[in-house]
Amino acid sequence: MMQTAEQFRATWESHPDTLVRAFTRVLVDFGYHVSPASVQEWITSYYAGEKPRGGPAMFVHGWLQKGID
Repeated sequence: MMQTAEQFRATWESHPDTLVRAFTRVLVDFGYHVSPASVQEWITSYYAGEKPRGGPAMFVHGWLQKGID
């Protein structure tokens, strides 16, 4: 199921924990060792205009910018 960047933004504004859990689960499934706290920090910083820092954070930044198909 495709999710657009706009849908992610709406979810973040209404149910941020849902978005954090979903992104964390996908990253863990990819084999990354990430915490929900890290994912939440990345989302918050990217929506505040900060640039990605590398690693799995790049996936989060890309999803927030382009969505997932």
